[in-house]
Amino acid sequence: MKQTKPLVYIKGLKAALKTINIELRDQYSWIAKTENSFVFTAEIDHIDKQKNKYSHKDGTFHKVVEPLSVQNGVAQTTVRHAKELFDAVSLALDSELKCRLLFVKGTKYSTNQKDGVRAAIDSDNWMVRQLSGSVEEEFSFVLERVE
Repeated sequence: MKQTKPLVYIKGLKAALKTINIELRDQYSWIAKTENSFVFTAEIDHIDKQKNKYSHKDGTFHKVVEPLSVQNGVAQTTVRHAKELFDAVSLALDSELKCRLLFVKGTKYSTNQKDGVRAAIDSDNWMVRQLSGSVEEEFSFVLERVE
């Protein structure tokens, strides 16, 4: 499903989330929580196109998160954020929650960083359609625009 309204990119993640009265827990978190749902971030210009696939035409976002563990030398904060994402995706799938998606460009791992981080909230709802794996082994999930 195509989006129903054009995206408006603004400078910064926090500023974009403020447009819907939501705050990011911290600047490196991959999710924000609303009263009864989640806002997931989607880096649509990520350098790793195989692990971050966004299809505007199909209204899908597929993300693969590599195995992360403190025992393998990954920072505890990164592992915590991955677990937070996995748990939110799992809950959203199990509860059939309608969620929101924050499109992000210009991050540390983007293909174009010259304009800095820019973000836009999709006004439509998204649902988790698939989840597989674990934080320690690798996990992937698919979000689909539903309305």
